[in-house]
Amino acid sequence: MFKVSKPQSVKWPVEVNTPRDGGGTTKGTFNVQFRILDDDEFSGIYDRGGKDKDLLADVCVGWDQKLCDENGEPIPFSEEQLEALVKIPYIRTAMVSAYLDCSNGRAAKGN
Repeated sequence: MFKVSKPQSVKWPVEVNTPRDGGGTTKGTFNVQFRILDDDEFSGIYDRGGKDKDLLADVCVGWDQKLCDENGEPIPFSEEQLEALVKIPYIRTAMVSAYLDCSNGRAAKGN
C-alpha cells in the first residue's frame, strides 16, 4: 500500500564540499529544514525570473546546530543568515542539490 501525503517540511542533510588549497575539498554536513513545494510553486519561482537564492529563501525554514561559524559557534537561523550563506557558491549549490534530492524522493547522499 502507498498512502499519498505531502509533508509540510523535512529535515534533510546538506553535504558541503569546501574548497582547499591544492584542489581538494573538506566535507561538512548540516541539516536544513526544507518546506516542500508542489510543482507549480517550484516552477513559479523560476518562471518569474527567480534564481536558486530565491528558491532557498522560499524553502529553507531552519537548520540545526551543526552549522557553525569559523570559531565553532552555531549560526542561528534567520533570513539575514540565510542570505549571507547562499552568497557562498559552494554552499548554495549544496543546499539546492539537497533540496532537489529531497523534493524528488531521492535518498540523501550516504543513506
